Amino acid sequence: MFRSLSPRWRRLVSSLAYSALVGLVVVLGYLTFEAVSRRRQGGDQVAEQQAPAPLFEIANFWARQEKSAEAERLTVSMRLRLTAPGTVDGYVYVVARNDHVSPRLWAVWPSQGTGGTVTAGGHLRTEDPSTGHEVTLTEGWTRISATLDHPPGRPPFDTVYIYVVSPKGEILLSRPFAL
Repeated sequence: MFRSLSPRWRRLVSSLAYSALVGLVVVLGYLTFEAVSRRRQGGDQVAEQQAPAPLFEIANFWARQEKSAEAERLTVSMRLRLTAPGTVDGYVYVVARNDHVSPRLWAVWPSQGTGGTVTAGGHLRTEDPSTGHEVTLTEGWTRISATLDHPPGRPPFDTVYIYVVSPKGEILLSRPFAL
């Protein structure tokens, strides 16, 4: 049938068929793009809805290095609260570290006696959380102020870690702050 047409009509039919094919490819590409975009947007919304809000909020964090003729110390202050209604009993630890020197340098607040909750390398152990600063956190702000001794003549601390530990020894919050 196609051979019975004149060359002029064959070119016209071929051009129309080619144009229809190109149009079909463009429409299918557009529909595929729209479907993928909607799926991604829907997936992002689901991920945003499923991402849990943090349990704790920390505000007004500051740290100040203090030196005197007799001693050196780091003073840390912050406000801490829950982001949801209710209360949480726990213990707060503030650990200041400098892992860039040898031997590693660290200090903990509240001060720990021998065999405390901080290892010789400056890492928190939670076998006996009651050696920390006891707090009952609510939606209201609780101010935490800590003073950590610094060995005289040693390099300064470069990171402060804030820990909130449950009475059972579970770490509820572990947040580093660069100094």
